[in-house]
Amino acid sequence: QPETPQLLRIWQQNLNGSDQAQHSLLNGPGISHWSILALQEPHINTLMNMLSTSSYHAVYP
Repeated sequence: QPETPQLLRIWQQNLNGSDQAQHSLLNGPGISHWSILALQEPHINTLMNMLSTSSYHAVYP
């Protein structure tokens, strides 16, 4: 039998530094459908870090 192809799904969004938008996106019900989240202008906290979840890893430029 042929193997089911694996899909690479990418979500790209500019958050304009909004912590509310970032929390909403990362905790939303559809987040598990995406392989990669490409977030432009994420919210950066006072420690100069951005928020992530255990399902994703933050990669800084």
